[in-house]
Amino acid sequence: MNRLFLIPLLFFVSNSIFSADKMTQANLEKIIKSLATKSKGNKGVVAFTYKQVNMLLVSNVTHNRMRIISPVIRYKKLSRQQLDTIMQSNYHKSLDARYAVSNGILYSAYIHPLKELSITQIKSALIQVANLAISFGKQYSSGVLKFGNSKKKTSPVKYKL
Repeated sequence: MNRLFLIPLLFFVSNSIFSADKMTQANLEKIIKSLATKSKGNKGVVAFTYKQVNMLLVSNVTHNRMRIISPVIRYKKLSRQQLDTIMQSNYHKSLDARYAVSNGILYSAYIHPLKELSITQIKSALIQVANLAISFGKQYSSGVLKFGNSKKKTSPVKYKL
């Protein structure tokens, strides 16, 4: 009889020990604000600066999603060569952050499920989003990983917003 009691107890204890705390919107915002040089906002939208790069945190508890984005350039200013380089970068030179387009703006973006996010992933996301924004027109890289080998070498053109 004691053995029957021990099995559920062991299962409960092992799940409690090995399961990480779920990330909350409030904790995510607290972490972002602690790492930012300046920040403004809460309850799902926080504008902030990290490593001199302006960023926006958008999170949605209902849909369990979060994103960190940084505006890079107006989409209509991009050349065909830059568009090709961006697509190659998304495949070869970025890890979890990507270039993305919304409302006529090219962003560097990190998108992830909210609850499953760790502090290490948040720190990595900030570095990657900042690096993609800063390296636009040069390396087009998140600075974390180069996967594969891009055969076509391009000379990117520098543009200002």
